[in-house]
Amino acid sequence: MKRFILTLCVCLGIATSWAQIDSRYDKGNVPVVNGRVFFEKNIPTLLSQGTAYKRLNEWAQQRFNKPNTIVSKFTTDDATNGILGITAEEYIVFTNRFFVLDRTRINYWIEFQCADGSASIKMTRINYWYEEERDGGLKFSAEDFITDEQAFNKKGDKMHKDQEKFRRGTIDFFDTLVAEITHVLNN
Repeated sequence: MKRFILTLCVCLGIATSWAQIDSRYDKGNVPVVNGRVFFEKNIPTLLSQGTAYKRLNEWAQQRFNKPNTIVSKFTTDDATNGILGITAEEYIVFTNRFFVLDRTRINYWIEFQCADGSASIKMTRINYWYEEERDGGLKFSAEDFITDEQAFNKKGDKMHKDQEKFRRGTIDFFDTLVAEITHVLNN
């Protein structure tokens, strides 16, 4: 009987540890502003507005060109005010193994605003096109799929499987952009 109880406790411990949500993807990590998913990060730097803008513009000209993106368009290029706006479409890869490629197209709008001593990055208007090769695929917005209300069960303690990979992928995608920009501005 002791062995049975010990085995049951170990199994329950393992099962509950698998069910925990990584804090990076937990509730509150997909910000919604005025009904839209809106990621924003302010990056401190020692650069002036002009120098920061020049570095970001050079980086963006390379980063938002093929083969990194499917399509991109510079919508705002204001050196005087230090603003750079871009719409882009590229892939987020969820799984890439032998004979298995699970990915989605992500279409988004991103804006960089430089000031003396800092630069901000904003990402919004996020849409996905999943499994486009299968009868046209599925198209949906971030607001319909990765927000706290959509991604979590009613109790709020578990994420739905499909929403989880999009939520994780989008958060990781934004974090990667922030890391790249931080490197560009501070090295």
